[in-house]
Amino acid sequence: MVAIAMLGGGCSTPKTASGTLDTGKQQVTQLVLDAAHALPATASFTPPTEVGTQPCRKTVLGYVIGRTGAHRAEVPLIVTVKPGTGRELLDVLGAAWEKSGYDVDRSRLDENGFPQIRATTPDGDTVVATAFTRPADPPHINLYAVSQCLRG
Repeated sequence: MVAIAMLGGGCSTPKTASGTLDTGKQQVTQLVLDAAHALPATASFTPPTEVGTQPCRKTVLGYVIGRTGAHRAEVPLIVTVKPGTGRELLDVLGAAWEKSGYDVDRSRLDENGFPQIRATTPDGDTVVATAFTRPADPPHINLYAVSQCLRG
């Protein structure tokens, strides 16, 4: 009985959400574009033209044991910002995401060189913004969105 409870408790396979992968691709693209448009007009970016996918994996006790047949849609977007503004612009994004009803995680805002903020949408998708603030890096924010596991 204990072994069954351990195996059941150690499974972290993601659930497959309703909706299609094509819809997920549209949603993650809109997430990064909405984030980029929440930034000041001085921020510049080129809208994404491709959306990638990653297979969702079955796991037990932290080990991958196969694939679920579903995929996550994912898309990055690099936004060029004025030098010295990356960290403060993460606060702008956090406020915009909270206004949209997202669950915002600020636990990595104090990371040295790469502060980050992430949010989960009411639909369960995730959007992340990482500011590159080291002097050696060109000033930019890397936006990244990923959908739930979807079929299709």
